[in-house]
Amino acid sequence: MEGTGKFIINYRDAKEYLQGNPLWLQYVKVPLVTLGYETSYDVFVKAHGGGLSGQAQAISLGIARALLKVSADHRSPLKKEGLLTRDSRVVERKKVGLKKARKAPQFSKR
Repeated sequence: MEGTGKFIINYRDAKEYLQGNPLWLQYVKVPLVTLGYETSYDVFVKAHGGGLSGQAQAISLGIARALLKVSADHRSPLKKEGLLTRDSRVVERKKVGLKKARKAPQFSKR
């Protein structure tokens, strides 16, 4: 199915949803631009959790994976741009006896 290049995130225009931040808008569109499909597809995405920056990167990964399902030939250019790699960093858990993951309570000699 061909589209017009419309970009909808959580039922709102991408520019409105991402608060007009050019970096986040760029993250979201990189997979389509890499393959030259900026105006070939309409994108409708639902994202929740995390912040807008994390959502933008997650949307980028989702679009890249969807384009991979369209054609296996897309793997090479997407992989070259690093668009098929998930960012595996997660929040470190809080430890018992500490205030945060690594922050210890204030030490007093006396």
